[in-house]
Amino acid sequence: MGFATVVAMLSFFIALVALWLTSDIVKKVESHNEKFVRGHISSIREELRAIDVLLHKTARTTKQHDESQSVLDKRLNDQATAMDGVSEHMARLSDHLEELDQSIPQRYRVRKIKETVEDEPKPSIQ
Repeated sequence: MGFATVVAMLSFFIALVALWLTSDIVKKVESHNEKFVRGHISSIREELRAIDVLLHKTARTTKQHDESQSVLDKRLNDQATAMDGVSEHMARLSDHLEELDQSIPQRYRVRKIKETVEDEPKPSIQ
């Protein structure tokens, strides 16, 4: 039983050394992988920050455009309403002018004078 105990202890010791070496190698690989991943993640984070800034600028610009569009729509509606009012006013004025024209007696109306057409060309200075 003495020899089996020595072999078992030796096997146990070799297994512990193997575990220790394996854990040391795993730590080295993980630290290398972590440096590699952190390097890539930092560049991706910088790109995400730049995209986020650009997104906020775009959202702000879009909001400003929407506000200016609503102001322009309001102005357009106001102008259309004003034009309708002006058109109605012009129609009333036209009706009143027609009534005024009809109220003037024929004898007081000015007759249109015919224009004379000259066949001869005008003399020019040469």
